[in-house]
Amino acid sequence: MKKRTKVFIISLCIFIITVSVGTLIGIVCISAYTKKNVDLENDERLFGLAKIGSYTEYYANAADGFSEKIEYLPEKLDDIALGEYKKQWVELDEISKFLQDGFIAVEDRSFYDHNGVDLKRTAYAALNELFGFKKTFGASTITQQVVKNVSGDNEITIKRKLNEIIRAYSLEQKHSKYEIFETYLNIVPMGNNIYGVKSASEKYFGKDVLDLDLAEAATLIGITNAPSRYDPYKNPDACREKRNNVLYAMLECGVVDKEEYENSILTPLAVNERDNIREKSNSWFIETVNKDVISDMCEKYSMSEEAAKLLLSNGGLRIYTTENKKAQSSLESYFSDEGHFPEQIRDGLEFSMVICDSRNGDLIAIIGSVGEKSGNMLLNHALVPHTPGSSLKPLALYAPLIDEGSITWSTVFDDVPLSFNASGGTVVPYPVNYPRVYSGLTTVKDAIRLSKNTVAMRLYDILGAERIYSHLKYGYGFDSVIRKKYSSANEAVTDLAAAPLALGQLSYGVPLRRLTEAYTSFSSEGIIHEPRSYVKVEDAYGNVLLERKSEGERLYSKEGARLMNMLLSTVIDCGTASSVTLKSSVDVAGKTGTSGNDKDRLFIGYTPYYCAGIWCGYPSGDESIGKIAPTHLKIWDDVMSDIHSSLLSGLKDKEVRAFSTLGLEKGDYCKDSGLLFSPTCSLDPRGSRLESGYFLHGTVSHDLCDRHVAVDYDMLTGAIANDYCPRENLTKISLIKVDERHFDKQIVVSDADYVYMPLPKSYKYPESFELPYYYCLIAEDDYIGIGPRRKQYNSGCYIHDGD
Repeated sequence: MKKRTKVFIISLCIFIITVSVGTLIGIVCISAYTKKNVDLENDERLFGLAKIGSYTEYYANAADGFSEKIEYLPEKLDDIALGEYKKQWVELDEISKFLQDGFIAVEDRSFYDHNGVDLKRTAYAALNELFGFKKTFGASTITQQVVKNVSGDNEITIKRKLNEIIRAYSLEQKHSKYEIFETYLNIVPMGNNIYGVKSASEKYFGKDVLDLDLAEAATLIGITNAPSRYDPYKNPDACREKRNNVLYAMLECGVVDKEEYENSILTPLAVNERDNIREKSNSWFIETVNKDVISDMCEKYSMSEEAAKLLLSNGGLRIYTTENKKAQSSLESYFSDEGHFPEQIRDGLEFSMVICDSRNGDLIAIIGSVGEKSGNMLLNHALVPHTPGSSLKPLALYAPLIDEGSITWSTVFDDVPLSFNASGGTVVPYPVNYPRVYSGLTTVKDAIRLSKNTVAMRLYDILGAERIYSHLKYGYGFDSVIRKKYSSANEAVTDLAAAPLALGQLSYGVPLRRLTEAYTSFSSEGIIHEPRSYVKVEDAYGNVLLERKSEGERLYSKEGARLMNMLLSTVIDCGTASSVTLKSSVDVAGKTGTSGNDKDRLFIGYTPYYCAGIWCGYPSGDESIGKIAPTHLKIWDDVMSDIHSSLLSGLKDKEVRAFSTLGLEKGDYCKDSGLLFSPTCSLDPRGSRLESGYFLHGTVSHDLCDRHVAVDYDMLTGAIANDYCPRENLTKISLIKVDERHFDKQIVVSDADYVYMPLPKSYKYPESFELPYYYCLIAEDDYIGIGPRRKQYNSGCYIHDGD
């Protein structure tokens, strides 16, 4: 054998070995990459769903009873709009031959020859990207476009393109060209929210897709290249020019002859008039469900929002919602009548409302604005963040401390300012209560009942910002609560401060829906559930695509939650929401909330059956609600009374109307100390200071009140007696010991004229009944508060001075 031949053979062997090894390595690498980056199983699922041409069905929960076990009884909702996406399925054999041949000529001339990817065109496209021979160069095959359309994945990256190639190749291994092409023609975007050639043919030309002539077929093919640019209504000239380009491509491929081509390019562009009929609107509830399903589809199946929307409209899904038809109907009926609302709604004042199942937090009804719903995808004020104000306090402050036993029903705090801030040449107390009253010694029960901001600030100091932030963020899932973020003006914004976390003035607010769902952690006895507007989503074959089980996480003990129910009931009984009349039929608990400058008003209230939240405000967020009557409370009361009416009329056992107090102790206490009532407490001139409340086991105080101090009182002069007051004038009263009241300016405190202070010997009372008897002991620049009346009850008797 000649040397040359040997060298050739050896070289050939080395080449073959190198190619083989390289191919093997390539196969291994591609296989590894595919496992890590491409979900072929999901592609197969999406492809199968795309082939279904039926519309999505929705079901409500018809189980209206409140048995011990929560039931789900599906009832089909018939009055559902088809949505903004339109698609009808048609077999390939029923599609115009002009349309089929034209798509092949324009989009993928080697469709029937490749295995999903046109390697030659892909290589040319890569070189064009590198050297820029042409402005545009399409390399995607019809198979690749199917992959893109079913997944909605159209990100312009090398990784996405590589994934698409692998996915297209896989699709061709599992499905015939017939199936792939048929699917392509039925899901291709055709502009004006139309998908597929059948719907497009009917929309633009008013005829069956099998009957399209050559010019009409070319028009539809041209639209798909850029539906907005070649919209026959908005850009008819561009659409006609594109149609003629398509016709030329068909001539080039020989699918039409010259005569057909020349006749067609001279044909005027003639499409049906635009349909201006307003499409039926979906309810606020169905739109909320759709948003949740789309979000969950995108997350679970890594599809784009656009693909999820299309699947939702035309994928033949069955969605089992948590809607209660009666509650939703009640909301819609009430909100559609503008007579139920103040006249300021004409100036833009808005209301929204959310109703949940008190037992598991399921969303059962929702409405986004006042008036009859006039379109789809309108702004839903129940889903956008609003400042919660004091409605955040039970969640952020009271419940955690109550549950751990750090505070009780009767724990006493001093309702006075914590600081004073300079403003306009004076000092202003902070925080301010609404109404602007400082009550002095205040129990937890009264602090929550009257929404005392000063007590909230003291609870903030006990818990600390980090703990409150974590509880709201991770316990309740309030994603809008922020640790630190920079605004558009590059200013640092944070909620780790007292105003956001203690007073509810969150930087970006929290949606009414999420706030309402959070309150069900009390009515469901300490369990917080994941937000749920649907139970499950099935495909047309009955396979479960999404499922949200009613599983929750324990946030508080049962007893802690029950105690919060009783505390929040006082808000309705004799607090800031005392106007609610539903309390005469069933136990009601809740909390009002007002944002700074009165730009938002909220109320979250609940019974053992339903929990409802209502918001009122101007969408701009720039206007104060002002002195409008608290109509949001009346609206809440009207709607909740209506949805409870049939339920309550069927109840026989009165106990089911009440919140459970099982596991709680009931105990008496002195409302000025929170301790056991003593004989001295009964001498308080304001009347009985004896109250009773609910406590966690073992937290009722057994220590006698040491707050009250008995003193002599001259009934003739109406002042604290001195050594010279006649004995026959005297009676015993008790005053209260209060420490650490020191202010930068004099302020009015409701109990200031009942305060006690020990006196040194030979002390002489001030000669004024407008001052407390110990006034002369106070430093000149120090202030300790004064009572609301001109004559102070604890003034000293200076009339009997011994002279």
